Amino acid sequence: MTTGEQPAAPPVPDARRGRAEAVDVVATGGSLPAASAGPSPRRHYHLGVLALVSVTAIWGSTFPLTKDLVARLPIADLYAARFGIAVVVLIAVRPRVLGNLSPRLWGTGALLGLLYGLALTLQTIGLAELPSSVSGFVTGSYLVMTPLIALVWLKTRVSRPTWAAVGLATVGTASFSLLSGSGGAPAGAVALTAVSALLYAVHLVALGKWSRPEEAYALSVVQILTLAVVMTVAAAPGGITLPEGAGDWIGVLYLATVAGAGTFLAQTWAQAHVPPTAAAVVIAVEPVWATAFAAVLYGEPLTWTVLVGGGCMLAAMGIVARPVPEERPCPESPVSAVN
Repeated sequence: MTTGEQPAAPPVPDARRGRAEAVDVVATGGSLPAASAGPSPRRHYHLGVLALVSVTAIWGSTFPLTKDLVARLPIADLYAARFGIAVVVLIAVRPRVLGNLSPRLWGTGALLGLLYGLALTLQTIGLAELPSSVSGFVTGSYLVMTPLIALVWLKTRVSRPTWAAVGLATVGTASFSLLSGSGGAPAGAVALTAVSALLYAVHLVALGKWSRPEEAYALSVVQILTLAVVMTVAAAPGGITLPEGAGDWIGVLYLATVAGAGTFLAQTWAQAHVPPTAAAVVIAVEPVWATAFAAVLYGEPLTWTVLVGGGCMLAAMGIVARPVPEERPCPESPVSAVN
């Protein structure tokens, strides 16, 4: 998290340096070396932003696919299959990933998974009654909520350039959604979507606070496992409907592996190096990718509101793409008391 007018490259606290040096452990599962120069925090920041850009591009590609699948599959059933397959894939890649996890990591991962699952559920319920443009703008309000939550919770201030990026991204979101025209907006559905945006913001701040590079894989598995359990319980009363046909199965497998397991891993690792507010700005570029895929694959027109909105959001991402001063070392999760 940035703090006021600090210099561009202040000394990095030892605890944060330790987190930065642990990046290779995610892939190898090994222990931290006693001493390693490793990539610089500046390079880790850039790699983190690049990872988040990749995540938003993948999320953008899922919009038309998900819209097509939910026409044949109940939402809870689709998510149960998606996250269930995702957690099986992650455990198959590293079978011992859940072997010796601390109670702190189990508690943190479960809490993050519940936050994300509840946000996703509320957003989906609201979307059933809202025009997609209104839903997108209300959900995008997490851009403003994220720095405010970080200010109150983490006791850190956000730099002026980052606030400028938040403002640009908010204008871009408005241009993408409200200025493009919308129908009626039921107050109840808007309220549910606003609560989901708040939960997304809390998830962003919490993930940035608790995520560590060496724990990214395990933390992703616990989050997705929690989501799979929650969605399966939600879908169970009416019986779980599975995809039919090769095309639907390919779509679900893409959502589960690339857009599920892969994006959770990338986001969890990236937010160990990118402060929550900057991460929120980068993630807010998702509508740009969704619009680009829709234009290229489905021939949807690029209106002036889309071009203005996309330009504002890309400019905002450009502002946060530069390294920012390191925040204080991340505190432990509150549930670490059980460890």
